Order: sequence, then C-alpha cells, then structure tokens
Amino acid sequence: MKSNHDGNIAPFRESVVAREALVTSINQLFFEALNCKFKTERYDGTFFRPLLQTEQTILSGYCRCQSTDWSKILLWFPKVGSTENDASSWLKDNVSFNNFEGLVVIRVGGSPEEETAEKKVRQGTLPPGIHFNTLLSNCILDKQSKVYHNRVVKDTYIGVNATVINNGRLYHSSNSCQYGMLELSVGPESGGSRDVAPILESTIIDICSQLKMGRIGGTTSINRNLPSSMYNMIGEDCIVRDTPTLEDILLLPNSRIEASCSIQSAVLMPTASIGHAATALNALLQWNTSIEKSHVVNVLLMEHAHVGPNSIVQNSILGPDVHVSAGEVHASVIGPNTNAHHQSLVISVLWPLGRGNVGYGANVGSNHTGRLPDQETIAAEGTFWGLSTVIKFPVNISAPYSLVAAGTTLAPQHIGMPFSLIVEQGSECHILPGWVLYSSPYTISRSETKFATRRKAKHHAWYSGWKIIRPYTVDLMIASRQALENVSNLAEYRNVPGIGKATLSEKARKAGIAAYTTCIRRYALLGLLKFCLEQKGFDFLEPSRLGKDQVPLIDITQPIWPLLPWDEDQNFWHHQKSLLLSEFKSHKVSDLLSELLEIEKEYANNVRKSKSRDDVRGSKIVPNYSESHVSADGDSVVKAAMNHASDVKEKVKTILLKNESTRARL
Repeated sequence: MKSNHDGNIAPFRESVVAREALVTSINQLFFEALNCKFKTERYDGTFFRPLLQTEQTILSGYCRCQSTDWSKILLWFPKVGSTENDASSWLKDNVSFNNFEGLVVIRVGGSPEEETAEKKVRQGTLPPGIHFNTLLSNCILDKQSKVYHNRVVKDTYIGVNATVINNGRLYHSSNSCQYGMLELSVGPESGGSRDVAPILESTIIDICSQLKMGRIGGTTSINRNLPSSMYNMIGEDCIVRDTPTLEDILLLPNSRIEASCSIQSAVLMPTASIGHAATALNALLQWNTSIEKSHVVNVLLMEHAHVGPNSIVQNSILGPDVHVSAGEVHASVIGPNTNAHHQSLVISVLWPLGRGNVGYGANVGSNHTGRLPDQETIAAEGTFWGLSTVIKFPVNISAPYSLVAAGTTLAPQHIGMPFSLIVEQGSECHILPGWVLYSSPYTISRSETKFATRRKAKHHAWYSGWKIIRPYTVDLMIASRQALENVSNLAEYRNVPGIGKATLSEKARKAGIAAYTTCIRRYALLGLLKFCLEQKGFDFLEPSRLGKDQVPLIDITQPIWPLLPWDEDQNFWHHQKSLLLSEFKSHKVSDLLSELLEIEKEYANNVRKSKSRDDVRGSKIVPNYSESHVSADGDSVVKAAMNHASDVKEKVKTILLKNESTRARL
C-alpha cells in the first residue's frame, strides 16, 4: 500500500490547485471591479461597466433600490453585446428592493440561447434574482444567482446559480485569511501538546506523519503559502440559507449551509453540508461530510465523516467514514470507519487506525490528574469501548480488535495482546487473550466484509481498506503467544508482558495460546494456497538463503506506535512462508494443504457456533425470538464463511491433482 501513487493522490493535489486557483481568481475579480471607472474588459472577453443613466433610474425608481454611490454599481456583461446595450429590462425582471453600499457587481444574464436553456432547467424552482436584501455591500453576484431576503451580505462573491436566501449577517472579518488551513493540538489538553497543521485535503496518512507515527511522509504537498483573501466565496450551485451569522466562508461547488446557527471560518468541499441548528468555528469539511444539530470547533472532517445530531466535537480530526452522534469528542484523532453513535465522551484519544466503536455512556476521557488535563489514551484499530466503561488515563491499548466489556473500569496501563476481552469481575479486571478469535470469530468475518464493502470515502479507499489479519497483527499474536507460553508458575501471572494490570487465569492463558496458534497457521496456510494457485506446481517448501525466513519478534511491553498498514509490504508471501517453515514440522505441500482443510472447516464451524449461541440464548429468554431474528444458518456472514471453506476445499483438490499430474509426467 504505497502512499506515493500519483493516481491515488491526484484528486487531493487537484483540489489544492483548484482551491488556490479559485481564491486567486476571485481576488483578481474584486481587484478589477474596484478599479473599474469605465468599460473594463476581462481576460475571458466579459466586461464590467458602470450603470447607464436609464439603468440607474430604473433601479432607484421601478426597482425600489437605494445606493450610497451609484457610480460603484457595476454591470458584468457576457462576451456578446456592447457597452451601449441597455440592461434596464433585465434589471426590472431580476432586481428589486435592495440597499446597495460601496461596490456591487451584478452579472447580467448570458446569451438568449443560454437563458432559454436555463429557464427550462429551473422550471418549478425559485427564479434567479436579487430581491429584498437590506444591505448588499462590496459584493459580486454572478449570473443566475438567487439572492433573496438577506439582512447583510458584505465582502462576498456569490457564484453561478448559487442560492443565498434569508440569512442574517454574511460578512468577512477584518483579517485576511488562508482558506483551508487549520492548526490544532491533539492529545494533552494542557501541560504539553501534539501539534498538527492539517489542510482541507489532508489524509490520515498525513496526520500520522505529522504525529511522527509513520515511516513515510504525507501524501499531499502542504503548501502553507496559499493565497489569502478578504472575501467570502460561495461557489457554483451552492446553497446558503436561513442562517443568522456567517463569517469567513468558502463553499466549493455543490456544497451547502442550511438553517444553521452560526458559521465562522469554514471551508466546504463539493457535496459537504452544515445543516439544522449547527454551529461551526474553524471547520474544514471534505467531500460528502455533514454537521447537523451539533457544535464543532477546530475540526477537520474527512470524506463521508458525519457529526450529529446533538454532538460536540472540538480540536479533533475525524477520518473517512467516521460517525459521531449524541456524544463529545475533544483533542482526538479518530481513524476510518469509527462509530460513536450514542451519548459518550472521548477526550485526548489518539486512534489513527480507527475501525472501532464507542458504546453508550463510555467515558474515555478521564484525562485530568487533579493537577492538569495533560493525560491521553492510545487506542489500536478495532478497539470496542463497551457501555459505561470508565478509562482512567493514561491508557495504551495497542491490542488491535480488543473489547473493553460493559461496565469495566480501566486503571492506567498498557495492554498489548490483540483480539482480547478485558472485563471487570468483582474488584479486578480480567483479560482473555485472543477471546475474539476463539469465542467470536463471527466478529472478524463480519468486520472484514464490512470494512471492504461499507467504505463510502472513495478518495481515501486506496489506503483505508487494509486487511485485519496481516503481517503486523500476526506478529503481535506471535509475540503474545510467546509471552503466554513463557509463564512457568502462578507468581508470574501478574507480570506477563502485554496484559497490563489485568488478571490472567490459567484457562484464559491456554485458550489464548491455542487461538493465536490457529490464527497464525490459518493465515500462513491461506498464503500457501494463494501461492500454489499462482504457480505451476511444487511439492516442497525450501528455506530461503541467507536466513531471510526469520520473523522478528515484536516487543509488546514497549509503548511504540503500530506499524501502519500503508507502511507494510503488501506482498504477504515472504512473511507467510517464514511462518510455514517455523510453525509446521512437515514442509510438504500436500500435508500443509490438508492441514488447511481442517483449520478452514473448523473456522467456518466456529463462526457458525458464535452466532448460534445468540440464537440459543435468545430463544430461551425472548418470546418468538426465531421469528424476528435471522438464524445462524440464514446469516450472510455464516454463509460466506461456509462458502469460503467449500471454495478452499475445491482449490486444494485442484492443486493436489495438478501436482500429481506433474509428478506423473516426470
């Protein structure tokens, strides 16, 4: 997964270039208009000119408009026509009951052919026009724009076919601003900081690079010298309506702000929206993002991230396909495909790989020591914070796809064993290493499918679809298995590397060893199956020269950042082959593939069993349970696991027959 693929990052770079070009062009447009005394022809053949006397008379009389200085009211004409064409008739139809102050540029409609086509398109919709605005000051209103019933519109460009209706104050601050830049601090809220400076087009790769997590740099050239502007910019086909306060906004085409409370310093990419009862300050919204009935301050929302309803998000970065509703997120980085759909609290959590859930009442925010709010928590990909959990900082769960069970209170600690269940029993927390693998493999199967099919953030899809079972997570399982195997007496159970302050039972230790071993071997054997299908056939695995088959052991006791998926080699075979040589006594392909058949059959059955337990339990407790729930046999995830096992069986049969045929010819 290489982050420097030009094809993948082209849309991000193109957006930076397009945004820079837009700001530059609007700045130039205002400059030309402010210096227009007579006819001023532009580079595209269009031109400005002051009002004719007849046009001024029509505006002040028939159209009931007022101006502090009529000489500063300009008309913007298309390429056709001339300065002598009187626009009085057009002004009668499109302008009425406005107060003008300073520069106001009104773009007159295009050619007759263009106007006829536009009328057909807008049948049944609000017609273009400039009507009933209390004050329009220092504005440029492009063609076919709809500007109705606004109290104050100042220092603003309104684009082609844009709609600006029924707003309070739409104005620009006295300071020049660089649209699309953000500076914020994540992690410690006080007594230190982790500073990041994202731009509108940043990816999670960029954020991790700035936080010094990854081995590679960011994907976009972060140009901190983009042009600044003194104007609001509302792009083509945008909608801004029913909002009392709007300040320093840049809306790229087809974005919208509707019925919000207050929007200050916001940049919206195409199809982004800020909706009902929302407030936003210093907000960057990528494609298809939304904020609804929520309060956000200093935030970057990556593609298809959604906030609301009833949420508070401050000083945070939400990655692609992240959803936050009814909860709070502060000073955090939340990675892809993470959901906090319930009332919960997340403060100072660094969770760059996301893919997790925050349950109702989860308090992942105890960052104050009584001295300073300077503590933080690290969460691995796939972490599940259960209902009413209480996390006392600092905590580092560098254990991917682990669950903190409902009602559990975690003291400060570092947990490094993946796929574990951490559950409070009595006065102690207990850890069940590998619990997800042996008790709920359904979760892994469903998640693999979910992360492959539910990702809507297409611009980020090239790096956000990594596998759950991959070299890094397998290496974590190898290190955890070794730590569990090295326990020789009860006195060592409290000091097992990777279990934090949790209690480990002998039963859980043995179950964890078995679960990790099975998963490691299944991963390696599936790699062999893939390799065999791509080769003409071979009978025996040969070790590589120069000792390249050794897998380095991860130290799960150290607080280090994970190996990020985009930093990993996406050809898993070398890693899988090394495990085949170390995990199995026989290196004969037929023996290994036979082992795969048994493991795959057992895995599919375990997926079914983990779902069946819910069916059995539910039927004993809930009336008519089977009538309202999909049974294990009818479940799509179970069916997929069974079908995969059957598919593996057929492929193994094909490979073995091919190898026998090859030997017969020899």
